Amino acid sequence: MDRWNSERVATRMRNFGHRLIQRTPRQRQTRRTLGRTRRLRWWLVYGAPRSGTSYMYDLVKQCARLHISDWGLGQILAATHHWRAFRSFVEHEYILFDWERLLRDLSANIVDNAYTGFGDQLDLVYKQARLELDEVPVLEAMWGQPERSIMCLREPAGYMASAARKFPAASVERLQEIYVKSLSAFWQAGGDVFEYRPGLATADYVDFLRPLRFEGLRLTPFEYRGKQDLEHVTDAMWEAYRRVQAVAAD
Repeated sequence: MDRWNSERVATRMRNFGHRLIQRTPRQRQTRRTLGRTRRLRWWLVYGAPRSGTSYMYDLVKQCARLHISDWGLGQILAATHHWRAFRSFVEHEYILFDWERLLRDLSANIVDNAYTGFGDQLDLVYKQARLELDEVPVLEAMWGQPERSIMCLREPAGYMASAARKFPAASVERLQEIYVKSLSAFWQAGGDVFEYRPGLATADYVDFLRPLRFEGLRLTPFEYRGKQDLEHVTDAMWEAYRRVQAVAAD
């Protein structure tokens, strides 16, 4: 069996196992209860791709009932936010659309299909690299404000080197654009900034993630392997990075 087919089989087996877990009585009851809750205990993890969002998320999901990673819901949620903002004008009062029902349906769909976590210190962790502007207001309308938002930050030369390897089909200009746009989400989503940099260890993440407790959990050791690509970093990227970094330093 070639590598591509092996990966397809492994993915299908993981998905099958996930569905089996979702159907257990305990999981069904957990999801039913959370689906009726208007305020979840949830955390948001976001940042530019290749900035340590995945490792941060992998740690937090050890403590959460449910977790979501890079579903790309922002295109739906941001569009929903813009539609509602436009239709809220007085001249559109004749449109009898049930906004609260839409939020309930969206929330139930997400909760029903989220991955099963490994703890109960949080209800949900929602991780999205390349967070869309106006994605968060809809999440907050569904679940209330996140108990904590975490922006994962990486300086642009390290990002460019890593992103070029991870996304070889993307142009340099596209990767530059993604970085600046991803960091601009900080000015709407806010939260605590954690910089992905040389010298980090798992202990730094665990300390940053307090009050989450990791005693007795097996955590994947962290190892930074970043390289630099200064040649393709633009002034706009440096400016976006330094603005966020300055807030984190205060």
